[in-house]
Amino acid sequence: MVKFLLIVGIVAYILYKVGSFLFKLGAFSQQVRNNQPPGNINRNANGRSRGKSKVYGEYIDYEEVKKD
Repeated sequence: MVKFLLIVGIVAYILYKVGSFLFKLGAFSQQVRNNQPPGNINRNANGRSRGKSKVYGEYIDYEEVKKD
């Protein structure tokens, strides 16, 4: 019975340590992701955009019409 309790205690301790490590790793990666500067994310190392944006159609000016 003592061996069983000792094994359960060691396994619980190991799971606790691994879980806390994974939690810290996830928090660190989230912090790194949040610290990236906003702006153009479609840029490569040379500063040029990856590809031309393909916009089809034409711009139609919108004018709001109020109904009484």
